[in-house]
Amino acid sequence: MMPAFNLRVVSLGEAAGYDTAAVANAMGLISAFRSFTEFTAAPLLASWSDRLGRRRVILASALAFTLEATLMAVSTGLVMLGAVHATFGCFASGGAVETSCIADATPAGPKRAVAVGRFFTVIGAALVLGPALGGALLARVGGSAPFACAACLGLTAFLATAVALPEYLPPSRRAPKESTTMLPAAGVYRLLSQTPPLRWYVAASGLFSLGMALYGTVNVLWLKEAFGWDGQDVGHFLSAVGAAVITSQVLVLPGVLRVSKGRESLVVQGAMMVHAFKFIGYAWAPSGKWVYVVLALSTPTFCAAPVLSSLCTRHVPATQQGLWSGSMSALNTAANVVGALTGSRLLALSLRGFLPLGSPLYAGALCHMLAALCVGCASLTVDKKMPESHDEEGAPESLHGA
Repeated sequence: MMPAFNLRVVSLGEAAGYDTAAVANAMGLISAFRSFTEFTAAPLLASWSDRLGRRRVILASALAFTLEATLMAVSTGLVMLGAVHATFGCFASGGAVETSCIADATPAGPKRAVAVGRFFTVIGAALVLGPALGGALLARVGGSAPFACAACLGLTAFLATAVALPEYLPPSRRAPKESTTMLPAAGVYRLLSQTPPLRWYVAASGLFSLGMALYGTVNVLWLKEAFGWDGQDVGHFLSAVGAAVITSQVLVLPGVLRVSKGRESLVVQGAMMVHAFKFIGYAWAPSGKWVYVVLALSTPTFCAAPVLSSLCTRHVPATQQGLWSGSMSALNTAANVVGALTGSRLLALSLRGFLPLGSPLYAGALCHMLAALCVGCASLTVDKKMPESHDEEGAPESLHGA
């Protein structure tokens, strides 16, 4: 549904008589409400998957996505579109359950990082095909076509999951039923209190997500305003971003893990800093062609997320992987709430002439620099005191560094 959703918000907002700045604010509010519902639901969904199994939760989420896309296809107003999108965030885990499956099936260390990278590769493939297909359907068929197509794909995913997806968490490894009485926040607090580096990891992850949300919420509208692009132009660029993600995970990540053994924290820090300079490069680009150049030069930055995710899960017991993934997903969606509201407001002020047009990107760059600083602090914490690993199979101690 990218970039169809953002463009649909723009078209419905303009049809209702809103100017571009007001549309940017509306987009931020819708994204914030969606992120808030995901923030509420993600840890609960992941915690339920720890007790009931991953497969049931994934089935429920796939069915909910199908219904959401169907309702969005028939939405005729901005209020209905926003309400549907926000409400069905209650069934979105933000990838927490899927990454928990990876943690269930792979040992800690580089193998898990590569597996998470492959998951991001699949996401990257979707980002290549989805925006291009969505932009084409929007331009040639109509505003409802991308959502109808998404509904068909959601139904296909539901059927494929029901028929072919195995259960990665056998009953013997599930959390006990009595754990249902413990709030997710209590379990996470206990993990953080027992493992000091995780506190810095949480801060880094939250700041990184905030930086991405500051730009990601308004990227379609910003690209339209900065370079005069239409829906197909935006779709082509987002497809290029997906191709960069695939290249990063398939070609760059395995090599980086081999070369940087013992220095993984530096890899994450470097990737975050390059992310910051990428956003600055976007803001300074004199034309649309230059954003492609900046994207190509910054392709390795997409290695940061899978390595950081893998290194965090290493400190978490096997029976709480879902809880941790869900809680991190909730943190990221909370950052998305703040980023959506702040980024849309910054863009609205920019469109009214009070700030530079690149203000959302500059704010995102600052967040990424602060995230890199937090990763460095985590490395110092690990050097002072090495926490014990919760995984069954050992991994190089250097993996604590990110």
